[in-house]
Amino acid sequence: MKIHQLKAFVAVADSHSFNEAARLLSVSQPAVAKAIRELENWADRQLVIRSSRGTQLTPDGVSLLRRARGILDQVARAEHEFAGSGPHEHVSLGLTTLVSAAVAPTLVDFKERNPDTAWTVLGGSRRLLFEKLYNHTLDLVIATLPGTPEEMGTGFRCEPLLRLPTVLTVAKGDPLEKAQSLADLTQAEWLHAESEQSFDHHFRGAFAEAGVHRLPPFTRCESPFVMLALAARPNTVTMWTGLASHAMKPQLKVPGENITGLALKEKLPDITVCAVYRPDLIMTPAIQRLLGQVRRLKDMDMLDLGPDAAVLSVG
Repeated sequence: MKIHQLKAFVAVADSHSFNEAARLLSVSQPAVAKAIRELENWADRQLVIRSSRGTQLTPDGVSLLRRARGILDQVARAEHEFAGSGPHEHVSLGLTTLVSAAVAPTLVDFKERNPDTAWTVLGGSRRLLFEKLYNHTLDLVIATLPGTPEEMGTGFRCEPLLRLPTVLTVAKGDPLEKAQSLADLTQAEWLHAESEQSFDHHFRGAFAEAGVHRLPPFTRCESPFVMLALAARPNTVTMWTGLASHAMKPQLKVPGENITGLALKEKLPDITVCAVYRPDLIMTPAIQRLLGQVRRLKDMDMLDLGPDAAVLSVG
Protein backbone atom coordinates (compact mmCIF):
# COMPACT_ATOMS: atom_id res chain seq x y z
CA MET A 1 0.00 0.00 0.00
CA LYS A 2 1.39 3.39 -1.01
CA ILE A 3 0.21 6.94 -0.43
CA HIS A 4 -0.33 7.70 -4.13
CA GLN A 5 -2.51 4.60 -4.41
CA LEU A 6 -4.69 5.74 -1.51
CA LYS A 7 -4.98 9.22 -2.99
CA ALA A 8 -6.15 7.73 -6.28
CA PHE A 9 -8.58 5.44 -4.48
CA VAL A 10 -10.15 8.28 -2.45
CA ALA A 11 -10.37 10.49 -5.54
CA VAL A 12 -12.18 7.72 -7.47
CA ALA A 13 -14.52 7.11 -4.52
CA ASP A 14 -15.37 10.82 -4.24
CA SER A 15 -15.78 11.51 -7.97
CA HIS A 16 -17.21 8.11 -9.07
CA SER A 17 -15.02 8.45 -12.15
CA PHE A 18 -11.50 7.46 -13.13
CA ASN A 19 -11.29 10.37 -15.56
CA GLU A 20 -12.41 12.93 -12.97
CA ALA A 21 -10.04 11.42 -10.38
CA ALA A 22 -7.18 11.83 -12.85
CA ARG A 23 -8.14 15.47 -13.41
CA LEU A 24 -8.32 16.15 -9.66
CA LEU A 25 -4.89 14.59 -9.10
CA SER A 26 -3.31 16.10 -12.24
CA VAL A 27 -2.24 12.68 -13.52
CA SER A 28 -3.27 10.52 -16.45
CA GLN A 29 -6.27 8.19 -16.39
CA PRO A 30 -4.03 5.12 -16.92
CA ALA A 31 -2.00 6.18 -13.87
CA VAL A 32 -5.16 6.19 -11.75
CA ALA A 33 -6.22 2.80 -13.12
CA LYS A 34 -2.77 1.37 -12.37
CA ALA A 35 -2.85 2.70 -8.80
CA ILE A 36 -6.27 1.13 -8.17
CA ARG A 37 -5.15 -2.16 -9.70
CA GLU A 38 -2.03 -2.22 -7.49
CA LEU A 39 -4.12 -1.45 -4.43
CA GLU A 40 -6.52 -4.28 -5.26
CA ASN A 41 -3.56 -6.63 -5.70
CA TRP A 42 -2.30 -5.59 -2.27
CA ALA A 43 -5.75 -6.10 -0.69
CA ASP A 44 -6.26 -9.36 -2.65
CA ARG A 45 -9.86 -8.40 -3.37
CA GLN A 46 -11.89 -6.13 -5.60
CA LEU A 47 -12.38 -2.62 -4.28
CA VAL A 48 -13.94 -0.78 -7.23
CA ILE A 49 -16.65 -1.71 -9.74
CA ARG A 50 -16.70 0.15 -13.07
CA SER A 51 -19.86 0.20 -15.17
CA SER A 52 -21.69 2.37 -17.69
CA ARG A 53 -23.44 4.06 -14.75
CA GLY A 54 -20.18 5.14 -13.15
CA THR A 55 -17.77 3.81 -10.57
CA GLN A 56 -18.91 2.28 -7.28
CA LEU A 57 -17.06 0.81 -4.30
CA THR A 58 -17.50 -2.78 -3.25
CA PRO A 59 -18.25 -3.45 0.47
CA ASP A 60 -14.51 -4.04 0.93
CA GLY A 61 -13.85 -0.76 -0.83
CA VAL A 62 -16.21 1.09 1.52
CA SER A 63 -14.40 -0.44 4.49
CA LEU A 64 -10.98 0.58 3.14
CA LEU A 65 -12.21 4.09 2.31
CA ARG A 66 -12.69 4.93 6.00
CA ARG A 67 -9.13 3.84 6.73
CA ALA A 68 -7.72 5.58 3.67
CA ARG A 69 -9.18 8.94 4.63
CA GLY A 70 -7.69 8.64 8.09
CA ILE A 71 -4.25 7.68 6.75
CA LEU A 72 -4.19 10.55 4.28
CA ASP A 73 -5.31 12.98 6.96
CA GLN A 74 -2.48 11.83 9.22
CA VAL A 75 0.02 12.20 6.37
CA ALA A 76 -1.22 15.73 5.64
CA ARG A 77 -0.94 16.67 9.31
CA ALA A 78 2.59 15.28 9.51
CA GLU A 79 3.62 17.22 6.40
CA HIS A 80 2.17 20.39 7.92
CA GLU A 81 3.75 19.87 11.34
CA PHE A 82 7.22 19.17 9.92
CA ALA A 83 7.17 21.95 7.35
CA GLY A 84 9.28 25.04 7.91
CA SER A 85 11.00 25.27 11.27
CA GLY A 86 9.93 21.82 12.48
CA PRO A 87 7.09 20.02 14.21
CA HIS A 88 4.48 21.90 16.24
CA GLU A 89 1.83 20.62 18.59
CA HIS A 90 -1.51 19.90 17.01
CA VAL A 91 -4.87 18.94 18.48
CA SER A 92 -7.70 17.62 16.33
CA LEU A 93 -10.91 17.88 18.34
CA GLY A 94 -14.54 16.91 17.82
CA LEU A 95 -17.39 18.52 19.78
CA THR A 96 -21.00 17.46 19.92
CA THR A 97 -23.55 20.27 19.80
CA LEU A 98 -24.49 20.46 23.48
CA VAL A 99 -20.85 20.34 24.51
CA SER A 100 -19.68 22.89 21.93
CA ALA A 101 -22.11 25.49 23.24
CA ALA A 102 -20.97 24.92 26.83
CA VAL A 103 -17.19 24.85 26.31
CA ALA A 104 -16.80 27.55 23.63
CA PRO A 105 -15.29 30.12 26.07
CA THR A 106 -12.89 27.46 27.37
CA LEU A 107 -11.65 26.76 23.84
CA VAL A 108 -11.11 30.47 23.20
CA ASP A 109 -9.11 30.67 26.42
CA PHE A 110 -7.10 27.58 25.45
CA LYS A 111 -6.20 29.15 22.11
CA GLU A 112 -5.10 32.37 23.78
CA ARG A 113 -2.94 30.46 26.27
CA ASN A 114 -1.45 28.21 23.58
CA PRO A 115 -0.89 30.40 20.51
CA ASP A 116 1.68 28.01 19.02
CA THR A 117 -0.62 24.99 19.15
CA ALA A 118 -2.32 24.30 15.83
CA TRP A 119 -5.75 22.76 16.07
CA THR A 120 -8.70 21.53 14.11
CA VAL A 121 -12.21 21.65 15.60
CA LEU A 122 -15.12 19.77 14.04
CA GLY A 123 -18.72 19.72 15.21
CA GLY A 124 -21.59 17.35 14.58
CA SER A 125 -23.41 14.30 15.85
CA ARG A 126 -21.79 11.59 17.94
CA ARG A 127 -22.12 9.11 15.08
CA LEU A 128 -20.28 11.38 12.63
CA LEU A 129 -17.58 12.37 15.10
CA PHE A 130 -17.01 8.84 16.37
CA GLU A 131 -16.54 7.68 12.77
CA LYS A 132 -13.87 10.38 12.30
CA LEU A 133 -12.31 9.30 15.59
CA TYR A 134 -12.26 5.70 14.39
CA ASN A 135 -10.48 6.55 11.16
CA HIS A 136 -7.92 8.80 12.93
CA THR A 137 -9.22 12.08 11.53
CA LEU A 138 -9.75 13.26 15.12
CA ASP A 139 -7.57 12.84 18.20
CA LEU A 140 -10.45 12.96 20.63
CA VAL A 141 -14.12 13.88 20.93
CA ILE A 142 -15.67 15.77 23.82
CA ALA A 143 -19.27 14.66 24.02
CA THR A 144 -22.16 14.07 26.34
CA LEU A 145 -22.22 10.50 27.61
CA PRO A 146 -24.28 8.37 25.19
CA GLY A 147 -27.47 6.88 26.55
CA THR A 148 -26.84 3.46 25.01
CA PRO A 149 -23.73 1.37 24.20
CA GLU A 150 -24.78 1.37 20.54
CA GLU A 151 -24.33 5.14 20.36
CA MET A 152 -20.84 4.88 21.82
CA GLY A 153 -19.58 2.33 19.33
CA THR A 154 -16.70 -0.01 20.08
CA GLY A 155 -12.97 0.35 20.47
CA PHE A 156 -12.97 3.66 22.37
CA ARG A 157 -12.11 4.81 25.87
CA CYS A 158 -14.51 7.17 27.61
CA GLU A 159 -13.17 9.39 30.41
CA PRO A 160 -15.84 11.33 32.37
CA LEU A 161 -14.71 14.93 32.82
CA LEU A 162 -17.56 16.63 34.66
CA ARG A 163 -21.30 16.73 35.14
CA LEU A 164 -23.51 19.64 34.19
CA PRO A 165 -27.13 20.23 35.11
CA THR A 166 -29.83 19.95 32.47
CA VAL A 167 -31.42 23.33 31.76
CA LEU A 168 -34.71 23.83 29.90
CA THR A 169 -35.40 27.25 28.41
CA VAL A 170 -38.38 29.00 26.86
CA ALA A 171 -38.87 32.43 25.32
CA LYS A 172 -39.26 35.27 27.81
CA GLY A 173 -42.89 36.30 28.14
CA ASP A 174 -44.15 33.01 26.73
CA PRO A 175 -47.00 31.38 28.72
CA LEU A 176 -44.70 28.36 29.12
CA GLU A 177 -42.57 30.52 31.44
CA LYS A 178 -45.16 29.76 34.16
CA ALA A 179 -44.76 25.97 33.76
CA GLN A 180 -44.06 24.16 37.03
CA SER A 181 -43.91 20.59 35.75
CA LEU A 182 -42.92 18.65 32.66
CA ALA A 183 -46.62 17.80 32.38
CA ASP A 184 -47.20 21.47 31.47
CA LEU A 185 -44.82 21.18 28.50
CA THR A 186 -46.21 18.21 26.57
CA GLN A 187 -47.89 20.38 23.90
CA ALA A 188 -44.82 22.50 23.27
CA GLU A 189 -42.32 22.06 20.45
CA TRP A 190 -39.11 20.63 21.90
CA LEU A 191 -35.61 21.28 20.55
CA HIS A 192 -32.87 18.75 21.27
CA ALA A 193 -29.37 18.44 19.84
CA GLU A 194 -28.99 14.68 19.98
CA SER A 195 -30.66 11.44 18.95
CA GLU A 196 -34.09 10.10 19.73
CA GLN A 197 -32.48 7.39 21.87
CA SER A 198 -30.65 10.05 23.90
CA PHE A 199 -33.83 12.09 24.35
CA ASP A 200 -35.71 9.00 25.51
CA HIS A 201 -32.92 7.90 27.86
CA HIS A 202 -32.50 11.36 29.35
CA PHE A 203 -36.12 12.33 29.94
CA ARG A 204 -38.20 9.18 30.30
CA GLY A 205 -37.74 8.92 34.07
CA ALA A 206 -38.48 12.61 34.68
CA PHE A 207 -41.61 12.54 32.52
CA ALA A 208 -42.79 9.39 34.32
CA GLU A 209 -42.34 11.24 37.62
CA ALA A 210 -44.61 13.95 36.20
CA GLY A 211 -47.24 11.34 35.31
CA VAL A 212 -46.51 11.53 31.58
CA HIS A 213 -45.70 8.22 29.92
CA ARG A 214 -45.48 9.36 26.30
CA LEU A 215 -42.62 11.69 25.51
CA PRO A 216 -43.40 14.73 23.35
CA PRO A 217 -41.99 14.84 19.81
CA PHE A 218 -38.91 16.98 19.29
CA THR A 219 -36.98 18.69 16.53
CA ARG A 220 -33.34 17.69 16.32
CA CYS A 221 -30.98 20.60 15.71
CA GLU A 222 -27.20 20.13 15.63
CA SER A 223 -26.25 23.79 15.11
CA PRO A 224 -25.88 25.65 18.43
CA PHE A 225 -26.37 29.04 16.77
CA VAL A 226 -29.54 27.98 14.95
CA MET A 227 -30.70 26.24 18.11
CA LEU A 228 -30.31 29.41 20.15
CA ALA A 229 -32.23 31.42 17.57
CA LEU A 230 -35.04 28.85 17.44
CA ALA A 231 -35.14 28.71 21.24
CA ALA A 232 -36.56 32.25 21.30
CA ARG A 233 -39.67 31.19 19.34
CA PRO A 234 -43.03 30.93 21.16
CA ASN A 235 -44.16 27.56 22.53
CA THR A 236 -40.65 26.13 22.26
CA VAL A 237 -38.73 24.23 24.94
CA THR A 238 -34.99 23.80 24.42
CA MET A 239 -32.59 21.55 26.31
CA TRP A 240 -29.11 22.86 27.17
CA THR A 241 -26.30 21.96 29.49
CA GLY A 242 -25.95 24.23 32.51
CA LEU A 243 -23.29 26.40 30.87
CA ALA A 244 -24.55 26.47 27.29
CA SER A 245 -27.12 29.25 27.17
CA HIS A 246 -24.85 31.48 29.30
CA ALA A 247 -21.85 30.77 27.09
CA MET A 248 -23.75 31.52 23.91
CA LYS A 249 -25.19 34.90 24.94
CA PRO A 250 -22.10 36.91 23.91
CA GLN A 251 -22.27 35.24 20.48
CA LEU A 252 -25.95 35.98 19.78
CA LYS A 253 -26.84 38.63 22.33
CA VAL A 254 -30.44 39.36 21.36
CA PRO A 255 -31.73 35.75 21.06
CA GLY A 256 -29.69 34.75 24.10
CA GLU A 257 -31.32 37.43 26.24
CA ASN A 258 -34.78 36.45 25.01
CA ILE A 259 -34.77 33.03 26.64
CA THR A 260 -35.13 32.11 30.27
CA GLY A 261 -34.65 28.92 32.27
CA LEU A 262 -37.52 26.96 33.80
CA ALA A 263 -37.77 25.92 37.45
CA LEU A 264 -39.67 22.63 37.46
CA LYS A 265 -40.58 20.41 40.38
CA GLU A 266 -39.15 17.28 38.70
CA LYS A 267 -35.48 16.53 39.16
CA LEU A 268 -33.88 16.49 35.71
CA PRO A 269 -30.90 14.16 35.28
CA ASP A 270 -27.46 15.70 35.03
CA ILE A 271 -25.44 15.56 31.82
CA THR A 272 -22.06 13.83 31.93
CA VAL A 273 -19.40 15.34 29.66
CA CYS A 274 -16.75 12.86 28.52
CA ALA A 275 -13.53 12.74 26.56
CA VAL A 276 -13.73 9.87 24.07
CA TYR A 277 -10.57 8.64 22.37
CA ARG A 278 -8.85 5.61 20.90
CA PRO A 279 -6.79 3.45 23.25
CA ASP A 280 -3.69 4.15 21.14
CA LEU A 281 -3.99 7.95 21.49
CA ILE A 282 -0.74 9.57 22.64
CA MET A 283 -1.66 12.09 25.34
CA THR A 284 0.53 14.93 24.15
CA PRO A 285 1.13 17.94 26.41
CA ALA A 286 -1.31 19.97 24.29
CA ILE A 287 -4.09 17.40 24.68
CA GLN A 288 -3.44 17.19 28.42
CA ARG A 289 -3.64 20.98 28.76
CA LEU A 290 -6.90 21.08 26.81
CA LEU A 291 -8.52 18.37 28.92
CA GLY A 292 -7.30 20.11 32.05
CA GLN A 293 -9.05 23.33 31.07
CA VAL A 294 -12.30 21.49 30.31
CA ARG A 295 -12.14 19.73 33.69
CA ARG A 296 -11.86 23.12 35.40
CA LEU A 297 -15.36 23.97 34.21
CA LYS A 298 -16.54 22.02 37.25
CA ASP A 299 -15.21 24.87 39.41
CA MET A 300 -17.94 27.14 38.04
CA ASP A 301 -20.51 25.88 40.56
CA MET A 302 -21.10 22.79 38.47
CA LEU A 303 -21.21 19.19 39.69
CA ASP A 304 -17.88 17.48 40.27
CA LEU A 305 -17.51 13.83 39.31
CA GLY A 306 -14.80 13.46 41.92
CA PRO A 307 -11.26 12.11 41.63
CA ASP A 308 -12.35 8.47 41.37
CA ALA A 309 -14.36 8.77 38.14
CA ALA A 310 -13.62 5.72 36.04
CA VAL A 311 -12.21 5.58 32.55
CA LEU A 312 -14.43 3.23 30.57
CA SER A 313 -13.27 1.02 27.74
CA VAL A 314 -15.86 0.02 25.15
CA GLY A 315 -15.11 -2.95 22.93
